[in-house]
Amino acid sequence: MDKARAAASDLAAKADSARASGSGGDTNRYLRDLGVLAYLEACGRPAPSEERERVMDALKGMEARGAIGPLTLQTAVPPPAGAQSAPTTPAPPPPSWMTKDDDDKDT
Repeated sequence: MDKARAAASDLAAKADSARASGSGGDTNRYLRDLGVLAYLEACGRPAPSEERERVMDALKGMEARGAIGPLTLQTAVPPPAGAQSAPTTPAPPPPSWMTKDDDDKDT
């Protein structure tokens, strides 16, 4: 019985800690609210500035505590099949025989 009570207390402590640190659910709700505010502003509809500040302050606090993981777009369009990405390294210089001047020729 003591082991069960200790396990329940441990689980409750972990839940309280997750709730206090801004769980993923909180992060998702605040990010969604920020998206709603941005959409309203982009469409020329009124969006209360105090709400934007409240949401941004909450997200900045979560990020400072490390409660926000990597942010990636979930609806990003993948590149077309067979599309080549830009090379990451520059091309090598041409061979030396291609860069010789005509003055070097004997005839």
